[in-house]
Amino acid sequence: MSRTVSTTALASAALALVALAAPSQAASTTGVLMLTHVRPNAAGADTRDGTQLNVNGEYFVIKNVTTRTVNTGGYVPDITTTYGRALPSYNLPAGARAYVHTGSGRHYRDSSGAHHIYRGYARHVLLNTSTVKNPDLRLKKPGSPDDNTATGSITACNWNTAADGTSYAC
Repeated sequence: MSRTVSTTALASAALALVALAAPSQAASTTGVLMLTHVRPNAAGADTRDGTQLNVNGEYFVIKNVTTRTVNTGGYVPDITTTYGRALPSYNLPAGARAYVHTGSGRHYRDSSGAHHIYRGYARHVLLNTSTVKNPDLRLKKPGSPDDNTATGSITACNWNTAADGTSYAC
């Protein structure tokens, strides 16, 4: 009986060591960045009297899943209905997360350690209601086409109908 317990304990310890040696990269990505959350519907109305409101309240969150700093420049957020621009250059430290805002602003790290990157759109671009295509957002390697195909995809996210001001895990 004690031999069985010792063998079981030894096997458990070996599995724990293997788990520690395994990379921390999540299974839902094939690259260095991973989509973790999305807020496709900023709180409040999107427009009033033809003016876009709270564009930076719409964002997605990326995480650097490597052990080195990654420059976000050139990664392509491929949104199902919008052809757009690649992410701007920003050095995201190992393991860090960044809020990628739709609107304009100065890229920075806030006092709580969160990074903020701005795409520079003057309008909302993420879908509030999406039931036609899956996924709703793909993050692709630099140089990949922004063409609503899986080509170059490293991580993806789908949210269907987005409640006002709600963030969704990818």
